[in-house]
Amino acid sequence: MKKMTVPKLSFMINTSYRMKTIALRILTFCLLALVVYSCKKDDDNTESALIGKWILVDKMVDNSTVVLTDCEKLSTITFEADNISYLFDACGNKTINSGWNYKDGMLDISDYLAVAFYIEQLDNTTLKIRRNDISPQGSLQVTILGYSKIN
Repeated sequence: MKKMTVPKLSFMINTSYRMKTIALRILTFCLLALVVYSCKKDDDNTESALIGKWILVDKMVDNSTVVLTDCEKLSTITFEADNISYLFDACGNKTINSGWNYKDGMLDISDYLAVAFYIEQLDNTTLKIRRNDISPQGSLQVTILGYSKIN
């Protein structure tokens, strides 16, 4: 009597494993692409909401309200779509031409590269930006500047 041999199924098992691995890699890539696209879309929405002229209306330093001087109340910042910004310092009666960029929650204003700005609130009428500074005493100081959109 002849001995029957069972065919080896290792080829079929390896193929199934490979297909699952490839499918998992494709799924991972698609999810990563979706996350990156979603973040970029949020950045685009924030950038378009920033466009316009904003006037300073309030200021807080380390959770304490600072009373604005009359000239500070006239200070403005303008963001243009081509990443140009104009900072009007009413107290010094000067306008600073600068550039700006928004990415991953951080607002960079090129005239203030040593300072990182973070958007705390942004809607059609209100902009609140936070910056972390070093106080004259050498400690960390958190400043939040509040602006209202004027056009």
